[in-house]
Amino acid sequence: MTTTLAQLSDPHIRVGPNDQRSAAALEAAVRSVLALDPQPVAVIVTGDLADGSTPAEYARFRELIAPLRMPVHVIPGNHDQALDWEGPRAVTSGDLRIVLCDTMRPGRDDGHLDLDWLAGELAPAAPTIVAMHHPPVPIGIGGLDAIGLAAAQRTALAELLHRSPHVVRVVAGHVHRTAFATLGGTPVVTCASTNLQARLEIGSDGFTIVPEPPAFLVHTLAVAHVQPVTATRRSCVRSR
Repeated sequence: MTTTLAQLSDPHIRVGPNDQRSAAALEAAVRSVLALDPQPVAVIVTGDLADGSTPAEYARFRELIAPLRMPVHVIPGNHDQALDWEGPRAVTSGDLRIVLCDTMRPGRDDGHLDLDWLAGELAPAAPTIVAMHHPPVPIGIGGLDAIGLAAAQRTALAELLHRSPHVVRVVAGHVHRTAFATLGGTPVVTCASTNLQARLEIGSDGFTIVPEPPAFLVHTLAVAHVQPVTATRRSCVRSR
């Protein structure tokens, strides 16, 4: 049977009256994962689990993902300054090796990748998906590209990926929309948020968060699928 892996991203869980329906949105995404057939062997959540990085938000996040019957692997985003997690590591799920990176920089929105560590984790020549929060490619929306990985890091990662043909895909979050690119000959895909999305504003200096439809990704060794989430629409619009 084909190994499938689900990727959720950027739920930005809030607790309280101004939660922007973040909990209801993640609950709907979890239901959508549980409705998949076949069931994924694991779920990864590529950062920004909580909006304010508070203990109450992380407790609520854990409650919401508890129905998932498969292993759930999380990595921190820039909003996860206080996340208590297992640290960067590699895990094996079915026929996929998943390298979970930490690109969070304390007190900052942009990211940094430990390339020396990643090079060591890519030494085993097994089919590998590399997961991180900050995309290693610009997506053309200026306000989001400004808080991604630095250009020098993207170039160095491209060289590493070129030397690592067993990396089948790099997956990321952070930008609140699905986008596709290549880096060092390797496919790169970003995952939409389970809640609010970034408006498509190619060439803009900033970015705008809007209530467009949520989605998540389903990965196999050969392909990545965008899977919509059925959820109640929201009316909140936030600009930056």
